[in-house]
Amino acid sequence: MIHTTTDNPANAATAGAMGALHPSRAQRNDIAFGWPLLEQFVELGVGQAMAVRERDVICVEATEATEAMIQRTGTLCRARGWTLLKTGKADGRTSRLPTISVDTIQQLAAAGAGCAAIGTGRVILIDKPALLLAAHRARIAVVGIG
Repeated sequence: MIHTTTDNPANAATAGAMGALHPSRAQRNDIAFGWPLLEQFVELGVGQAMAVRERDVICVEATEATEAMIQRTGTLCRARGWTLLKTGKADGRTSRLPTISVDTIQQLAAAGAGCAAIGTGRVILIDKPALLLAAHRARIAVVGIG
């Protein structure tokens, strides 16, 4: 059984960097630029994730799910270090509960991402300790936004 962030606080995103790696200045700027856009997309039901690099929106998740969006971003953006932003609805009502896992981190690494910004209390981190270890090994900063 997968526990939600409210069922198991150990799987919850916490605000700020969640490991030894911190987002670069460019990644922090991408988060500041993209987060308000993502929140609007989520509330409108467009998608739960987007990819940003140098304040350019590369991809927005739609019905294809985050994994396909990550792969598409890697194809469209050959530059490494882009940022994944992912969150759920503020009220918690959604037909799909947003998650990230070790597999997500591996997909991000293969596609050239350098940062994953995730909504605190809105996204489940499946096996958070293993996820953060995989992110550290892949040199991907994981940061909670809330």
